[in-house]
Amino acid sequence: MRSWTWLRYFVGGIILLIYAGLNFYLGIRGWEAIGNYLADGSGIYWAVIAFLALSYFLGRFLNQRSPGRISDALVWAGAYYLGFFLYALMIIVFLDLLRAIDKTFPFLPLVLKEPSALTGGLVLLFLICLMLYGTYNSRRPVLRKYCLDIPGSPLPLKSLKAVLVSDVHLGSIVGKKRLQGLVRRINKRQPDVVLFAGDIIDGELRPFIEQDMGDLLKKIQSGEGVFAILGNHEYYGGQYREIIKVLEESGVKVLRDESILLRESLYIIGRDDKYSRDRKELYELMPGPENKLPILVLDHNPIDIHEAASNGIDLQFSGHTHTGQIWPLNYITARIFATHWGYLRLGQLQVVVSNGYATWGPPIRIGNRPELVEIMIRFG
Repeated sequence: MRSWTWLRYFVGGIILLIYAGLNFYLGIRGWEAIGNYLADGSGIYWAVIAFLALSYFLGRFLNQRSPGRISDALVWAGAYYLGFFLYALMIIVFLDLLRAIDKTFPFLPLVLKEPSALTGGLVLLFLICLMLYGTYNSRRPVLRKYCLDIPGSPLPLKSLKAVLVSDVHLGSIVGKKRLQGLVRRINKRQPDVVLFAGDIIDGELRPFIEQDMGDLLKKIQSGEGVFAILGNHEYYGGQYREIIKVLEESGVKVLRDESILLRESLYIIGRDDKYSRDRKELYELMPGPENKLPILVLDHNPIDIHEAASNGIDLQFSGHTHTGQIWPLNYITARIFATHWGYLRLGQLQVVVSNGYATWGPPIRIGNRPELVEIMIRFG
């Protein structure tokens, strides 16, 4: 166990060194563009770069030690900087590659051959506009609809309308107002059952409790109930037991490696997240061999869909991927998961992966929109 802890610290240290180096690279390019206009302000310039680069992590740290408006402001500023940093890095690397090519095959206009205040100003303006668009886009959820047929003998339930929600990340950034909109949209669909596929709360409970978000969850209207599983972010803050307690007090039944039988027609198995050391194997959660009823699995991370297929599962609903959340990270998630968004069929198994209702980290979405998923399940 100790060796794994040290390995995590080592990998984390390497990632931080790379992050620091890339921020230094961006800082150098920025100084080359505007340094002549700052006179003796290099110290202030580099202090601002360091502050922005560290603010998200400092805010998260303070949220654990001394939570309040300062820690929340740092998280907000740092979250936007992470998105800004990613796109600034891509643009500056692209410009540097063009300049390297231009030295052998001249083709660039004079204004682009070297860093300049004009180029820097245009890049900065573009990035600000991109952050504004990403913020706007992240707050425009779409309704995604699926209709899934499960063949078999007639059941007491002929059909079931489920609303699937994943990756809300309630906390310092996604707060009460966003949750109000979510509850309103859920109730408008008049679902038979509501299923939360993990990452409801973003690791720490303080904002959830301070903003009385539990009272809003109680207003969800569903004929058969509201069920949820834990995601990795419920574990990150170490408060997962408290999170389970407040969710259940809010009318949400948390399934942690357990199952329920819905109207003698459908088993719903809620899996513990892969981040948990106590996560059981799927076969341990299955009903007995005499079972003839269809089975739905809620599993936050869709990486194990082949395990579900080999166990004869009929449906699996997941989240986690955010479809990368911001382009071009969607190309990475597409390579990691058999499906990082949408519908997939593997023999008997039908999989639906939601890209999430909100955001994590940068409060922006670029290249995709958040979603609420309505799934009509028809039996027989």
